[in-house]
Amino acid sequence: MSLLRSFGQALQRSVEVARDETAKMMRMEISPTSKNQGALLIYAMTQPAHLSNFATGSDSDIGGLSQCRLGLDESSRGRFYGTLSSQVPRGGKIEKSGYAGFRNRNRPTLFGNQCWDTTVHPYLALRVRNKLAKKSVGADKVEKADAHGGSGLRAALHASDPSGPAASRAVHALGLGRKELPGPKFFVNIQTDGPVTSDLFQHRLYLDESKGSDWQTVVIPFDDFVLTNTGQVSNSQVSMMREKIRTVGISAVLDVPVPPSASKPPSKDAPPSALSRSSRSTDAAQEDDWAVDGDLRADGGEEGPIRGSKRGATYNFDLGLESVYAVGELDELDGVFQS
Repeated sequence: MSLLRSFGQALQRSVEVARDETAKMMRMEISPTSKNQGALLIYAMTQPAHLSNFATGSDSDIGGLSQCRLGLDESSRGRFYGTLSSQVPRGGKIEKSGYAGFRNRNRPTLFGNQCWDTTVHPYLALRVRNKLAKKSVGADKVEKADAHGGSGLRAALHASDPSGPAASRAVHALGLGRKELPGPKFFVNIQTDGPVTSDLFQHRLYLDESKGSDWQTVVIPFDDFVLTNTGQVSNSQVSMMREKIRTVGISAVLDVPVPPSASKPPSKDAPPSALSRSSRSTDAAQEDDWAVDGDLRADGGEEGPIRGSKRGATYNFDLGLESVYAVGELDELDGVFQS
């Protein structure tokens, strides 16, 4: 992307920010609500032009064998697919592998990064499907899916109180301690425009198994997201800056984040579980590169220990994504998603 084009896009976003703030003042929205604002579109993935707004990455950026791609399916809706490999190649500088992900790119303006303000929208709604899932019939399957987060806003409205110790909060949000078959697990990842750029708010993307590969709407309360840092649950849980959400993404991983009780200082080459941004400085041309911005690439300037190949398993994943919204009420979703 040329410097002139990047500046033009930043200028356009700056005009949008100024226009939106002016409109709020003209409407005198002292106490805005989701009812007078409606559902807030975070992003859609329904046109080829939309794909350039996203960055992708996997452990292959630092020597792993996982691969991922982002495209459109036959119905012109987003498709995030690839393979996850737990194998550590001979001579690699990583201890573990098996992750891939995508997120929207940063949106710089003349006033800083453009962010989404979800203050009056307490829920995140995603229209997704697992193309490799097989439909399971039975009430017990539906009840089990509802018990682990459900797929609708009604389930989200009755979610447990997110307050409490970090470990107990993370049990449901991240699926810690669940007995499940090995394979890809999907997470929703949120970055805010806060002072600690490696902080990441995460929540498991629980899919209704009874729907198989059909499209479904998953709704997650923003307050249920758990703060993690470099793949570990943070002992100090803070509220998400919902007025400054910078990126929203999805990752496919083989291992869930580490709970605080099992945490140990991360090694220099330990990859993050998802899309955390490096705290080291980068130039403007590199800022939106996934491997740099996500801190997924090993430092080639230092000699690391050479290890033999560690055997592992390989799994396919194929997740469809139409769009992501922030909502406040169930009826706000009417008509926003395709059938």
